[in-house]
Amino acid sequence: MKRPSKKRVFSQNEPADFVGRTGEFNRLMDHAKRESGPKGLVLLATPSAGASELLRQTFDRLFLDQEETIPFYFEIKASDVTARNAALRFLHEFLLQTVAFRRRDAGIIAASPEICEITELAVPADGYWIDRLVERCHSDSHLNDDRSFIRNCLSSPLRAAAHGARPFVMIDDLHVTSQLEGGTSLFDEIIDIYTRSTVEFVFSGLRRFLFGRTKFETMPVEALSFTSAGKFVERVSAKTGVVINDQTRDLMAVQLGANTGLIASLFAAASANGNDLNSFELVEQIYTDEIFGGRISLCFDSIFNRVLSDDATQTSVLKLMSENMAANEGRTPITYWRKHSGLANAEFDAAICELNNYEIVSLDSGYVQIDTENIVLCDYIRGRVTLAIEGVPRAMAVGESVSENVKRAPELMARFYRRNRSIGLRELMLSFDGRQISPALIDYDRFKSQFKGAGDDKILKALREDNEKISLPRIVYTAHTASFYSRLSEFCDIERSAVALGFVDVGEKQETAWLAIEIDSKLEAGRELADFWCDRLEMTAANCNFENFRLWLIAPEGFTPDAIEVLRERNAYGSSRKQIELMAEVLNAEVSSLTKKAVNEYEIDVPMGEDTEMIATHTFEEIAKRHNIPAKAINQIKTALVEACINAAEHSMSPDRRIHQKFAVDADKITITISNRGLRLIDKNAQDDARDEGRRGWGLKLIQGLMDEVKFEQTDDGTRITMVKYLSPAKSAK
Repeated sequence: MKRPSKKRVFSQNEPADFVGRTGEFNRLMDHAKRESGPKGLVLLATPSAGASELLRQTFDRLFLDQEETIPFYFEIKASDVTARNAALRFLHEFLLQTVAFRRRDAGIIAASPEICEITELAVPADGYWIDRLVERCHSDSHLNDDRSFIRNCLSSPLRAAAHGARPFVMIDDLHVTSQLEGGTSLFDEIIDIYTRSTVEFVFSGLRRFLFGRTKFETMPVEALSFTSAGKFVERVSAKTGVVINDQTRDLMAVQLGANTGLIASLFAAASANGNDLNSFELVEQIYTDEIFGGRISLCFDSIFNRVLSDDATQTSVLKLMSENMAANEGRTPITYWRKHSGLANAEFDAAICELNNYEIVSLDSGYVQIDTENIVLCDYIRGRVTLAIEGVPRAMAVGESVSENVKRAPELMARFYRRNRSIGLRELMLSFDGRQISPALIDYDRFKSQFKGAGDDKILKALREDNEKISLPRIVYTAHTASFYSRLSEFCDIERSAVALGFVDVGEKQETAWLAIEIDSKLEAGRELADFWCDRLEMTAANCNFENFRLWLIAPEGFTPDAIEVLRERNAYGSSRKQIELMAEVLNAEVSSLTKKAVNEYEIDVPMGEDTEMIATHTFEEIAKRHNIPAKAINQIKTALVEACINAAEHSMSPDRRIHQKFAVDADKITITISNRGLRLIDKNAQDDARDEGRRGWGLKLIQGLMDEVKFEQTDDGTRITMVKYLSPAKSAK
């Protein structure tokens, strides 16, 4: 029998491979150890976003790293069939995990003994209450009272707590209760029992199923950020041996919606076929195969097969979805769906509710909507329709799709890069809050005449001291402009324009609307461009019947005098990107990365050999000059860098004979990472240690003495040294 890794019990990934969930993970750990306050926490999970893995990682950390809180993870499964079976398995799993934790033996969980064996394995301190609990549930099982039996099983952690134990209960996939016989009652019993709980607990399930159904605190678990998804792609690539590059890493993160399940499926398919994913063409070939019958397709198939049991109904619904995708805003009336789905009213209501929970469709004010931004879902629907409804031969359908997907890939990334450069107008306008600011922050003509060529610090000081102020509106709601007027999306990306609704305090609150848009122009935007976008925004205002509104145009380099004249005539503000950066700082707005000070990163690979460390120090000196790093810090870092390179070259037995170096410079520190493949420090035998003890030990100690923070890590097949030097005297101890 395969025993669990020392680093994990339930989780599917090693802790180092679990990325992008630090905030959520820390909150769960804090909740598990909470001494007071609300007992319950509900995870509102986006489908396949990794909520289950988050809970399993939490279980593993609590199981392996402490001895007070008993972690208990329970996943509701459709295979239970009935609520009674699920409750019985709940009791069995709780006792199993409790005994394994008390004995510090994860192998007990893997062995999964019967309940009678579990009672024999229990430590003496738990023996009494475990025996009583098993006896009571056993006696209840002979009664014709499912509710009493289910409640006793579900209450087992509370009974354990009454005898001095401290369990932390995690119940996962609560949405699956809808698939069980008696599942609605099971869900209600779980909520009722734990509403009066004396132990900390977490419920998790699909967000649309759980939203608003409990009064407990909630925490969203959404898709990973683009950066975290990229890191996840890199980890899966290293684990599977499937080669990628930076371009395909980003493509997979974007095209698969940063969904860890879909990313893992794509790599599994590539690995099984012996393919790499280091070109757009290779990615799209594997991806298209996945859409036409691979793991990704099977994931969607399983939902459709369960929700829509017969082929004819599936065909009808897929046809409706295809029509939705072609319709305006991707939606059609629910009455149309009800009429053409081929389902009776009750069956239709149940099916559309399930499809909504899994976010295959969305229900909105009498309409059924398909998220046309969900690339994988839309490709799956097109594939099913092409084969099942249009009758196109599979080979032809796959070939045409591969061609289209390869063509789409660079266009998809170009669109993403444009979106990623957007300011975040909604977030910025939400931060207005009726604040008063200098007119120069929003009026480009005034800003240019007053501050041309001045540094940021000088400008900010002058802006804050400016006695002339204008009042921003108090914003209560924002949305992308396309949500108000869909035709605008024909002219610009959705994220680059927003409408903000609020009030202006003029004695009596007056409603107002601000319509803002980012426009592209290499130089100062001219009159014709300003006229064009003012026309489009005024058309939006007229379509929405806004009576009191203000237009706001933002161009990278501001506006020409002729354009400024147009803006004044149209009651519009015009700003540059520099003004937006300064405004975000003044308002302390949480907007896109564009308006934040970026961390400057440099990466270089150097071959191991003579003078390798000299190449590294020369590279660092050039970086240091660019960022005005103090001379003393430069000398200390150079010495530490030399020692790190020597250590990597002399002791790693590297197969590729290369050292990877990364320099990250931000406002108050520089972080240097030196990594290499080969023999890890912990893999060196005692003879090597004795021979190298003097030189290697001295070098590592020297590095620790020169830098403020030093961390040595063992990677899958090598070593990584991370060194931090603080540039602020208050933080640096050196």
